[in-house]
Amino acid sequence: MAAEFYRPERRATGDDDADEGVDGSSGVSAPCGDSHGPNGFDLHALSGNLCRCTGYRPIRDAAYALGRPHPEDPLVRRCASAAPAAATTSVAAEDGWFLRPATLAEALDRLAQDPETVVIAGATDLGVGRNIRHARPRSLLAIDHLPELQAITWADDAVEIGAAATLSEIERTVSGRVPLVAQLLPQFASRLIRNSATLGGNLGTASPIGDAAPALLALDAELDLVSADGRRTVPLKDFFTGYRQTVRTAGELIRAVRIPLPLQPHTAFHKIAKRRFDDISSVAVAYAVTLRDGHVDDVRIGLGGVAATPLRALAAEDALRGREWTPATVDEAASVLRAEGTPMDDLRASADYRAEMLAQSLHRFLAEREDREDRPEEPVKEETRP
Repeated sequence: MAAEFYRPERRATGDDDADEGVDGSSGVSAPCGDSHGPNGFDLHALSGNLCRCTGYRPIRDAAYALGRPHPEDPLVRRCASAAPAAATTSVAAEDGWFLRPATLAEALDRLAQDPETVVIAGATDLGVGRNIRHARPRSLLAIDHLPELQAITWADDAVEIGAAATLSEIERTVSGRVPLVAQLLPQFASRLIRNSATLGGNLGTASPIGDAAPALLALDAELDLVSADGRRTVPLKDFFTGYRQTVRTAGELIRAVRIPLPLQPHTAFHKIAKRRFDDISSVAVAYAVTLRDGHVDDVRIGLGGVAATPLRALAAEDALRGREWTPATVDEAASVLRAEGTPMDDLRASADYRAEMLAQSLHRFLAEREDREDRPEEPVKEETRP
C-alpha cells in the first residue's frame, strides 16, 4: 500500500514539546493542534520513546506522513480485539518465586505468609529499579488481574477506584466527572506507562514526588486497606509517615481509593518540571476550593516534592479559609505557602526554587480563576453516566 503523503502548512501546534530541540528552520509543522496527525496518528503513542537529541519535530513529521494501514492488516485486527486475560501463574525456583493468584483471598493468604513479598500490578516502578539499580526481589505477587482491585464504582457520596485499575482506565471512566483527575493524568508519565500503572502502586511506593498524591490529598481521598485479617479505612492525609513509609502494615494491600462526593467546584493541578511531559516533578501542587459569596468557604491544598512525604498545606489553607477571595488575600496566603514543607536542593531544583514555585502556583491559580470568570459561559453538555 502506497504511503499517503501530505504537504503541511507552517502553523502553531500548541505543543511546546513537539518543537523541543528544533530551530524552526525546517518550515515543517504538524497540521493538527491536538497531537493527532491527518492520518489519525496519535503522537502520544510514541511518548516516552522520543529521541531528545534529534528533536521531536522530525520524528513527529515522519509519523504523521505514514500511510494508513490496510483494514485487514494483522496488527490492526489485533488492536481491535481485547487483550487476552492474564493467566493464573505460579513459578518457584531456588532463589525466589512468582505468583499470579486466582483470587484476592489467595493473594492475601500468600502475603500473610511472606510479608516481604513485593506486590506488583503494572510493575512500572519495579522496572525502573531493575534497570537502574539492578534490584531483583526474591518474591513477587502479581495482582493486576484481580477484579476486586480493578472495579471503579460510583455512589451518591463517593467514587471508589480499585487500586489495580490502570491510569488509562481511570482516565477513560473518571476524568470526565472529576476535573482534578482530568488535569492530573495527562501530565502523569506517558500513555505507555498509564496503560499499566495504577493508583495503588503510585501511592504504595510512598514517593514524595509521586504525582497522584497531591491531587488525591486535595480531593480528601481515603484508602481502603485489606489483609487476611480484615479491612480498614485510612484518610490519605494520615497514610504517609516518613520517607517512603506508610501506616500500611505487613500483609496489607491497598484495595481501593475513595474520593468523596460532591466535589469542590474549583480545582487545579500544577506540575513544575523541566519538561512538559515525561518528567519527574520538581514540585506538584493541587487545589480544591469552594467559594461562597466571594469568600473561601473551604480549601484543600496537596503538595509534592517539598518534604519527605506528600502533605497538605494546612497553614496556607488556614490563611485562605473564611477570607475574601482577592489578590490581597492570595498574596498573604502565598507567603504562607512558600514556607510549607522542608524543600531540599537536588538535581531537579533548589530548595529556594521549590519554595518560590509554591507561592507562584497560588498566584497562578488565582489568575486561572479570573480568566475563567472573564470567559463567556459555555453551554453545559449533558453528562452520560457509565
